[in-house]
Amino acid sequence: MNQDIINWLTVHLLPFEAEFRLRLRRLCASAADVDDVIQEVYCKVMQMEDVAHVNDPRGYFVQIAKNLITDRLRRDAVVNIDIMANLGELDVPDDMPGPERIVLGRAELRWVIGLIGKLPDRCREVFRARRIYGLSQKEAADSLGITEKAVEYESTKGMELISTMMKRQGTYELPPSAKPRKINKAGKANASDR
Repeated sequence: MNQDIINWLTVHLLPFEAEFRLRLRRLCASAADVDDVIQEVYCKVMQMEDVAHVNDPRGYFVQIAKNLITDRLRRDAVVNIDIMANLGELDVPDDMPGPERIVLGRAELRWVIGLIGKLPDRCREVFRARRIYGLSQKEAADSLGITEKAVEYESTKGMELISTMMKRQGTYELPPSAKPRKINKAGKANASDR
């Protein structure tokens, strides 16, 4: 076995395999067929002498898979028109973010994490539980040992503080759906905010 090709597969195919499997599920009759196609792709690449000529590894894998599926369909007595029509779904989308967008996204994420870090302690804990970990109001209350009303209040307070910090820095404007609602002392949203 060529260790360079194994390393190349590890870098270029393994991170893409889960997404690749999802795309294949739409085309293959069973999970076993998906496994067969993936294994055949690995085998085809492992049989190569060199991979230096491959400029677009994802596109290369997709093309190998398309060829394998097309060959299987030709061998079958009946050609499945739906599968033939859906072969294009294997293609890697052109809207994949480029390196600049990835770097900008990471910078924005660090900035937002910094804003969350500036929240008061309890507010920060509630905000993380609700917005980052996706816990329900009840789950957040149970895990933090506070009431659901406190979770609702602290969530609203966190959104307001982050919104204020963002506006103060003159950067992003929150969309209307993400804007915090004012909660009155009874724990209900004001009628004007609904």
